[in-house]
Amino acid sequence: MKNGLPRLGGVDLNFTLATEGRAVIISHLPSFAQRFFRPFEPELSKPQFTHLWSLVLGIVLNLRAAKLVHLSALAPAGGHRTRCGAFLSHSDFDAPALLHKAATDLLASMKPQPGETVYLILDDTRLTKRGSKMGWVSKIYDHKEHKFVKGHIVLTAAIAFRGVVMPFRIDLWKPKGHPGPRYRKLTNMAAAMIKALEAPAGLKVRVLFDAFYLCPVVARACETKGFTFFSVAARNRNFTPANGKRRQIAKLMPGLIRHQGRNVRMKRARGTAALRIACCDGRLSHIGQVRMVVSKRPGGPWKKCIAIATNETKLKARQVVEIYERRWLIEVLFKELAQDLGLGDYQMLQTDGIVNHLHVCCLAHLLLTHHAVQDIGAKARKPNEQVQLPTMSQRLASLRQRTAHEEICRIVKGPQHARLRSKLLEYILPAA
Repeated sequence: MKNGLPRLGGVDLNFTLATEGRAVIISHLPSFAQRFFRPFEPELSKPQFTHLWSLVLGIVLNLRAAKLVHLSALAPAGGHRTRCGAFLSHSDFDAPALLHKAATDLLASMKPQPGETVYLILDDTRLTKRGSKMGWVSKIYDHKEHKFVKGHIVLTAAIAFRGVVMPFRIDLWKPKGHPGPRYRKLTNMAAAMIKALEAPAGLKVRVLFDAFYLCPVVARACETKGFTFFSVAARNRNFTPANGKRRQIAKLMPGLIRHQGRNVRMKRARGTAALRIACCDGRLSHIGQVRMVVSKRPGGPWKKCIAIATNETKLKARQVVEIYERRWLIEVLFKELAQDLGLGDYQMLQTDGIVNHLHVCCLAHLLLTHHAVQDIGAKARKPNEQVQLPTMSQRLASLRQRTAHEEICRIVKGPQHARLRSKLLEYILPAA
């Protein structure tokens, strides 16, 4: 008995169990992950390729904060943590191009058919950081904590297709006054992400975002690409109904709900919810002709009444509400990236290293999704059928199990040691 493991089959395996949250150490790229990583190989040098798959798999297998000291310990092939840090901070690989390729390849593997709809969802998240010398750290408002904090703003664009969410673009916002590249507004960054999407031929693209991004530059980017947009409009925006008077949306809401509204029941993840909705066509200030749908819970406060604006003016009011509610998918994505994949656990000072860490986390999410889609098989390629992926915890458990099994089979070979391999898997997986 060594390290809690029995001596079976005459083999004394010098294998260390999980300590402080470390479940299994990998030294080779697992065969089941090669299909995901091989398209990156021509774009990277051999050391860069090793660093990349080591860090991505390290994030998936990691059970603690996604710090370099932990990730490098899980995949020794990537070298010491200082080498991993140098790869992220000083290497010249194109992380946005790799993420773009991984997302579009996964979308293509689902065999989209002409006439189907793909959703591009835009939103930003706040990452609180204490390091005062970190690049581009600034004073930002945290909407969850309702106070000002020090940290970063990260803008993300995600593709949603048949219910599968894929990180497509992610970027770090640079505050004014910091050295480095030219200052860009978040809205300009969002417009650039919209223009970067080249959807497969025949697909309809709908862009979803919140009220902050409902501005001329983002709306023009959608129109230039031939996309339609759906967004909440701020209550202080001016709206001119057809054959009506220009007024603020907040002043139009009560009349629309009371005189033109109808009660509907909308599907939710669990059960249904009652809403009262009303529709009105007109001109939104600085945007142009839109269809505005006002939505309110019966008996709910007026301050929670929202107005959804879209340039797809032929849809019914109920359809507009159903489409905009898909924006919640990116909030789920942020939760998965932050809680399960360590999106905000970086400790680097250089902005290049921080941005590359964000991309590595998104690649880890795509690896898990790719693995789940491959397991589903032909069901993921059925046109107009929603794909039911396992939960994030189930995807993590599945990939960790396959990684551990393959690593054990690589070390303990031969049919005579089947019992030992089975026993090792029983010991290692509970540690994960």
